[in-house]
Amino acid sequence: MISGVHISSSEIVLKTGTGKKSQFPSFTKNQVITAKVVASLPQGKAQLLFDGRLIEAKTAMLLTPGEEVQLKVTRAKESITLKLIGPVREMTSRQISSLVGFFSQTDSIPDITRARLPLANGLLKEMALKSGKADIDFLPRLIEKSGITLENKIARIISEGTGSTALKTVMDGLAQQDLKAHIHGELIKAGPGRPGAMNMAASFFESLENFQLLNHHSSESGRYLLPFPVFSDPGFRFGQLMIDTGVSGDSDRNETDKVINISFLLDMTRLGPLRADFSIYKQELSGRFLLADEETRHYIQSLIPELKSKLLDQAYHARKIECCLARPEETQPGSLVESLVKTGDASVFNIVV
Repeated sequence: MISGVHISSSEIVLKTGTGKKSQFPSFTKNQVITAKVVASLPQGKAQLLFDGRLIEAKTAMLLTPGEEVQLKVTRAKESITLKLIGPVREMTSRQISSLVGFFSQTDSIPDITRARLPLANGLLKEMALKSGKADIDFLPRLIEKSGITLENKIARIISEGTGSTALKTVMDGLAQQDLKAHIHGELIKAGPGRPGAMNMAASFFESLENFQLLNHHSSESGRYLLPFPVFSDPGFRFGQLMIDTGVSGDSDRNETDKVINISFLLDMTRLGPLRADFSIYKQELSGRFLLADEETRHYIQSLIPELKSKLLDQAYHARKIECCLARPEETQPGSLVESLVKTGDASVFNIVV
């Protein structure tokens, strides 16, 4: 039973006894730091440990002594202001392996609900990549319905001060439109003694959670990995879409002037593994397809003129599109996951949730 809800700003203002900013470590705007909560003090204060220094901070949040938190510097001039990103959590090797395994299945994943959750199956079909014509709503629909932004939706609802009766109605409506919200609600109703089909749904729910953890980690570099379903009766295959928008903290650069890099990876039923790496700048793009064998490469190469024509119909000019034979590691199911995990030479993989 929830006895109370504490809603506060995520802002933290650093303080010193003498007011001298020089007592702080050197901070820069948009820098992300990890600090340990040493103590929660009266009158909206907390004591943080960062870079070997104890710092007093003013905050309305209820921080837990002993926990580590990730903070983003939003102001570093007149005063030092930080924004809470989330508690620090290490993503385990088992979680990383589960994501690689999710894409490594050679056969179509059967209806995860086995007709016990027909709405979940319907949502997957709505999100599935369609063939034959351009689908400009594919990415917005995938983001809206896959559960990737579920927590943000809930936070927005709570911040609007919705009453308890109205909140239940809103949440019930959300469970009809969001895959993760729907499966979560059904798992709660099923309880611990759930049948095999619900265990399959629980495993799928865990995969959605792990993708969120992975994307939280890589969001500061502007990179996101989205799984997307491809319907093939009687089940689904899942492809991968990695979007690299550039460093998200680069506020001095206009969003429309950024180069967007996109990688697409799907193990196709007849053509085998196919990977596409493209760079998009405004309305121009260039890239390459990576294929497993020469016969498939030749076939895809023959379709390039038609692809360029269709892109032109969508107001995109294709400067250069190549078809190449892939090295085995480039089309492995875990190749995009590993590219997000292996950031620099860090030996510890920290996740913000």
